[in-house]
Amino acid sequence: MNHLELYMEKSKLQKIRECSDIYLKSMVLVQILFQDKKDADGQPYLGHLMRVSSGMSTPDGKVVGLLHDLVKDIPYITFDDLLDIKIPEHIVEVLKIVTKEKTDKKLTDEERLIRYGEEIDKIIDSGNDLAIELKTVDITDNYDKDRLALCSSELQDWYQKKYPPQMKKLYQVRKNKQCA
Repeated sequence: MNHLELYMEKSKLQKIRECSDIYLKSMVLVQILFQDKKDADGQPYLGHLMRVSSGMSTPDGKVVGLLHDLVKDIPYITFDDLLDIKIPEHIVEVLKIVTKEKTDKKLTDEERLIRYGEEIDKIIDSGNDLAIELKTVDITDNYDKDRLALCSSELQDWYQKKYPPQMKKLYQVRKNKQCA
């Protein structure tokens, strides 16, 4: 069974599966799955996905921008579900690189920062340019000053600790690749 069936009728899922336009397929998918979700700033989650998608530089990038939080944030959805609806394997590979591993363990803030740094290092170490670009655009949107202004002061403080060091690493890697 494709777990997307939990969120839509089989006939709708079949239409998505048959759609040959990967961007359109991805757009329909996130509109269905994120329609009622809110982001940390209280705004519709789709806004974040659309901004990340539009910030990407290639057609494949625009697709991964739409799909990048799907497996992480929608219960039961797997990478195999995406492959089943004919999301290309190279797109799913990028999503695997950038999707955080789930943990049940309660971590201290320091442990969370270390883990996040390790996740960014894993993305950089993958050497996958699309994954590196995606994470850079994602963090840039998450750390946008207008979005931050809508968040609680606690969340703003957390983002202040979490994002700047990792943004610096990602920007440096992208700069080095451009100069090479």
